[in-house]
Amino acid sequence: RISQTDGSLSATAQQFGEAAGSLEEDGSLQLGFDAGALRGRAVRELGAVTRLEFENGAVWTRPQGAGPCREPCTEVGGCAAELDPGVDLLVTEEGWGLSSANWLIRRSKWSLDFLMAALTAAHVDMRLFGDQDAIILHLMNEQALTAAARADSAALAGDPLDGHAAVVPQFELNSYDALNALTMDCDAFVEGDLLVTFPQCKDAEGCNDVFNLAADYAGDDAKPPAEPHAGAWWLRREGRPRWPGYTTRSSAAIRVFGPRPVIREIFLREQQMIP
Repeated sequence: RISQTDGSLSATAQQFGEAAGSLEEDGSLQLGFDAGALRGRAVRELGAVTRLEFENGAVWTRPQGAGPCREPCTEVGGCAAELDPGVDLLVTEEGWGLSSANWLIRRSKWSLDFLMAALTAAHVDMRLFGDQDAIILHLMNEQALTAAARADSAALAGDPLDGHAAVVPQFELNSYDALNALTMDCDAFVEGDLLVTFPQCKDAEGCNDVFNLAADYAGDDAKPPAEPHAGAWWLRREGRPRWPGYTTRSSAAIRVFGPRPVIREIFLREQQMIP
């Protein structure tokens, strides 16, 4: 539930309890959660606020007849959520398009046809730059060209993504190590995320130190316990990890965990030392 009065904004949900903040005339807003403040903007339609878009990619909408928020799933087998039978592929975005790094795909006829078509396009028919281009080609190209050819408002307003695929927030499947997140302006890995991706690691020899550190973190039973809803968007805050194995004196730790302001500071300091 979202309430607005005289420039103030409040929200209540089962997932995070209560949050309060401000809403400016230009639509910019800020809500305070237990983990810190979150900024965003309000989208108005016909003078009323219908959607809140936050800096971490979350979007709150106010659909007609909405029911109560569903309590997040905290244990395997404890979810009452139903999977959409029409969605076969979950994919994320990165700095310049759909990502081919990590995705989830359902075993289905559509999935088999899609994988075969993408691999054939990338390695036989077109010799594309890589699998990423092939995924974009077969998920978006036909719908985008059809909409452009029709050029009517209904076609242009449609989603160019194939209906069998759904784009999910990047951090849910594809958080990047902090160094690449800084240079690519993507989601950085924070404690509570499912996994970390190292997009620039083409061979093990040059990345064994970060691989080993990430494995040590994952297997360390002594690390601080996760929050009840760890990984949820409203708890994601990039900062110094609580894990005792983290130290700013380790280049591998800085690359994996950052945080990005620390990496930026180190880079600028080294630049000043170069004659």
